[in-house]
Amino acid sequence: MNRMFSYYLSRVLISAALGGILALAGSPWWMSVSIGILALAFFVWAPRSGRYVVRAESGMAPLRRDERTQIINDRAARNAFVVSMLATAAAAIYFGLVARTNVPVMVLDITFAVGLLTYFVSDAILRRS
Repeated sequence: MNRMFSYYLSRVLISAALGGILALAGSPWWMSVSIGILALAFFVWAPRSGRYVVRAESGMAPLRRDERTQIINDRAARNAFVVSMLATAAAAIYFGLVARTNVPVMVLDITFAVGLLTYFVSDAILRRS
């Protein structure tokens, strides 16, 4: 039997429970099934992604982070934080001194999206090196 069987079995149960909870909460059946399948796809992808060290002997919790992946995660988060703060400062300066109006919520949404994009791009670049 595969040493990762308990991991996959537990993740199938978690995905099914997630879909069931969403269905009981009133979500359409197709959305509950879709989210359950997406969660299962993530759980299948995670051990193969290179983001984690797989220790099959750990049973239901075989995924661990080593020092390299933790350093990459920390650097990507730092880069995203710096870019987000610079974008927020630029918006505050522009709308406080130049436009002299309130900051629209859309600008804050864009700032958040830029930070998120920075995190994922930075993470991908750092993993390639």
